[in-house]
Amino acid sequence: MADVYAKIGSRISPCETAGGNFFEQLPGDHEVHLLSMILHDWDEAKNRALLRRSFEALPSGGAVIISELLVNDEKTGPAPAALMSLNMLIEAEGRNYAPAEYSAWLEEAGVRHIETAWFDAPGANGAVIGRKP
Repeated sequence: MADVYAKIGSRISPCETAGGNFFEQLPGDHEVHLLSMILHDWDEAKNRALLRRSFEALPSGGAVIISELLVNDEKTGPAPAALMSLNMLIEAEGRNYAPAEYSAWLEEAGVRHIETAWFDAPGANGAVIGRKP
């Protein structure tokens, strides 16, 4: 996670959460939207809509962080991510997505300066991070 913090700088602190239905509205007074273990539950259309909503709510310079169990861009692994993706296809609307997919959706929403940080953590192995110009 140190790579993630380094990429977004001091914007992580202070940190506060916001309740609500993220399909309806995201907080507009936050500099960072952390979508952690969220997007794998939903199909591409809902994810694209959520990322557009995030872009619209963020101030200029704000960041979107997508923290997930990422499959590689070839969708061949790593094994835990591929197996979880299969599970998601059976039990939910979504699947585990690749950094290239998230990057394309972020770009489509208007987010720029998109990069991926890989790490080892329980339940997640990377984050795709982008900023609103």
